[in-house]
Amino acid sequence: MTEKPFSAADWIPNPGVEHLVYETPWLDFYYDDIVHPNGDTGKYAWIKSHSGNGAVKVVPVTPSEKFLLIKVYRHPSKRYLWEFPAGVMEDGETPEQTATRELVEETGITPDSIELLGSQIPIAGITGLPFHSLLAEIPEISFDDVVLQGEEGIVDAKLLTRAELLSSEEVGDGVTLACVARYWMRQELKANDGEA
Repeated sequence: MTEKPFSAADWIPNPGVEHLVYETPWLDFYYDDIVHPNGDTGKYAWIKSHSGNGAVKVVPVTPSEKFLLIKVYRHPSKRYLWEFPAGVMEDGETPEQTATRELVEETGITPDSIELLGSQIPIAGITGLPFHSLLAEIPEISFDDVVLQGEEGIVDAKLLTRAELLSSEEVGDGVTLACVARYWMRQELKANDGEA
């Protein structure tokens, strides 16, 4: 009798036991024993936010379609990045509540409205928690209206037009770029429905 060839479609994942190896106030680090689809055993390192909640990234846009970005130091890349405001969801918060809180904390700007654009898992091989993309419609503002949250490493802010955002080599944060894509998909769908 011949053995049936391995097929990943027949494999039923077994999440097994999570082995917490290091805990911080923000992130927990795990190193789990796993079984691969082909039956081999192995180890898998991954992280999740300490709260176990997801996070948000806020796309602040003025009525004239200027995007508010902040410049923040990101230690893993050892450089400053231009990105949209973001943060981890606190217990009991909805993505919309977190987006409003983070936008106000990081920029001092209160949104006129908040809309969930979608959710994604930005680095599924490292963390399984969702990152929610939200549109924040904000009033027409100037740089003088922005109050930066310095204790979070935020050192600057700027407003970019769509053309400036498209041509900017300074915006390299992957989740910010995913949020831009979600925003533009929304605008395209609205235009095709005759709403824009």
